[in-house]
Amino acid sequence: MASTSDPDYSVNESMWFDTDLETAFTGWTDPKAIASWFGPPGYTAEVLELDLTPGGQWRFRMMPETGAPSHHSGRYVEISRPNSLIFTWESEEDRHLTHGRDTLVTITFAEEANGVRITILHEHLPTQEAAQSLTYGWGRGIICFGHWLRRLEE
Repeated sequence: MASTSDPDYSVNESMWFDTDLETAFTGWTDPKAIASWFGPPGYTAEVLELDLTPGGQWRFRMMPETGAPSHHSGRYVEISRPNSLIFTWESEEDRHLTHGRDTLVTITFAEEANGVRITILHEHLPTQEAAQSLTYGWGRGIICFGHWLRRLEE
């Protein structure tokens, strides 16, 4: 993690969904579900590793429509089904996003207005540019999660 003298930027995205806690949580923890929606538009995700236990590793390959794939990985810090997931995040090829250090992502799932509010907090980012890039990724990705939920209803 960042030392106290390092800059510390973060991303905070939140969106309400017409679903239940268990379905929302499953969308973030089931490899087939994750591969169906994870990432911003124009990307597909492949789950290479997902050990959903505290200390368990995860690793995804993100493939853009054009260009080279990138890999993101980390370990689960805390899993509180169906209320929260906390995991570290390192971007492998996109080193400018994490500068080779683990950042921390907290996903919370809260019942609200007959649905679920999902909040994403991505902390300990090294630069404002990394925060801006990941704000785009998380912000568009959470919209893709909503599309995945709608496909479940079809």
